[in-house]
Amino acid sequence: MNTSRSLDNLNELLTEQVAFLKASCQSFDNGFGGESKRIATTVRVLVHDTNQSQSLLKQLNLKSIDFYNTSAKLDPKNFATHMGLVFMRMELLSGDSEYLPYLDDFLPDSMCLKKFDDWWLEPVIVDKNHNIFTRKDLILATSNKEGGAHVDPKLDIKFENLLRNNSINWYIHSDIGTEPFGKENIQLVMASIRQIGFEMLKTLEKYSK
Repeated sequence: MNTSRSLDNLNELLTEQVAFLKASCQSFDNGFGGESKRIATTVRVLVHDTNQSQSLLKQLNLKSIDFYNTSAKLDPKNFATHMGLVFMRMELLSGDSEYLPYLDDFLPDSMCLKKFDDWWLEPVIVDKNHNIFTRKDLILATSNKEGGAHVDPKLDIKFENLLRNNSINWYIHSDIGTEPFGKENIQLVMASIRQIGFEMLKTLEKYSK
């Protein structure tokens, strides 16, 4: 026999999930990039609905709130690659390069509030092959396939190319040779998910204890 959860219990669970998200974001900021997988899994719990399950925010009737959007706006006239949630940093002396989440430091002028579907399905990455990746794509592929909650034996080719084969197509050319931008290809996705975690925390700060 099943029984419905109380509103108090749902609010307690929201507070817990927000605490999970804060802890994972802090761990990421302290240098553990793999924590992005736990960020993705927590975001999935909060917002992703299926035919079999309801997200925590839907159970709390909070899917209609405004979501904090920090992604740089995609220019439809731009045929180059697009990375809406991160910026690129390179040390001129060492040549080290990395993708970093905006957080509060370098927010684009396009920052605004959006309804959930517009936020969830907004293109935030476009690779050299014009493959589009939304927040939904990044969160579900990372949590469902890359070890956030499950490791799938089969790989999505588009996501695999973005994750590990530099389909974003940024390189550094030097006297030593040519190498992909960033310490590792996967860093672009990890940093983008960290920024999504930042957005979720900003969105929920007045709804959780």
